[in-house]
Parts: sequence; structure tokens; C-alpha cells
Amino acid sequence: ILAGAGTGKTRTVTCRMSALLENGIDASNILAVTFTNKAASEMRDRVIDMVGKKRGNKLTVCTFHSLCVRILRRDIERVGYGSKFVVMAGGDQVGIIRQLIVRKGGAKEKLKPAEVMGEISKAKSGEKPLDEIEDGLIREIAIAYQNELRAQNAVDFDDLILLGEKILREHPEAREFWQQQYRYVTVD
Repeated sequence: ILAGAGTGKTRTVTCRMSALLENGIDASNILAVTFTNKAASEMRDRVIDMVGKKRGNKLTVCTFHSLCVRILRRDIERVGYGSKFVVMAGGDQVGIIRQLIVRKGGAKEKLKPAEVMGEISKAKSGEKPLDEIEDGLIREIAIAYQNELRAQNAVDFDDLILLGEKILREHPEAREFWQQQYRYVTVD
């Protein structure tokens, strides 16, 4: 459904999930994905209000990032990480980037962690290798950052999406598992 804000897209999606449940579809086979935790929580609550807690609790209603965490928790070893990986976020990322800026001489140039993180995210989101970042210093820091994440068996938020997608694209047996798990998929 392509429509503006307030036109009933979420209501349509929640009614669809409710109808699936009412028609005997197992809740564990239904997946609804949205962009924010707040939207996912609201969507889950709406469906539970329609069908009751007993049937609605087994639904998977989550964000894209949390769906990818589920995929990685099961299959990350397929892409060379250990099963006990951690998600690096916020202050931890900034700390690593700050250390790398100092180590690589970027402090003299007053390079800011946010600028480096922005370029890393832009490259990853564009599915561009970090070694293709134009600025030489930022490229060097980005590569060192990714190496540091790997050394710590850690991923960042961009990696969640990239690695989740990579597993599904490159590993048919993993893709088959998730296709069987979630036979009814809705994206809001």
C-alpha cells in the first residue's frame, strides 16, 4: 500500500494479520517488520487487541534490525563470525573511532568521529567497499574500524542489515529455514 501518513496503512496491516490468525494461520509463521521499536510495539498491541493475547503473543513484530539480529544469532557463523557476537553501538563505536583518529593522525586535522562514522555508514548502506571511500584518511580509519570490529567479534547497526541480507542471499539453506519460519510477511 502506497499512501500518505494517517491514511490507514498500519490499520490495514494489522487487520491483515488479524485475519490470518482468525483463519487458522499459526502466529509463529507471521512476520511483520517496521522501522521503529515504537511502531512495532504499537502494531503488536493493535493485533493483540483484535485477537487476544493468547493468539497474538506468538507473532513476530519487529524492526528490520532486530529481524537481522535473529538471523545472525542463528546463522552468523556462515559469514565468518563467532556465534557469540556483540552489537557495537553508540559510545563504544565513538570510542573506537576516536582512538583510530588519534592513531592515524586525524586529530591534527580536527577530524570528528561523527564525520568518519557517517562516511562508514554511507559506504556500507550503499554496499560500497570501505576501501573505495574517497578521503584517504577516512578510508584508512574505516578499514581499521572494521578490522577492530572483526577482532572483537562485533558488528555495528549497518552490519546487521548487510550480514543478514548476505546470509539470506548467499546461503540457500539459511534462506529456506527463514522462508519456512515466516510464510506470511508484512512490511509497514
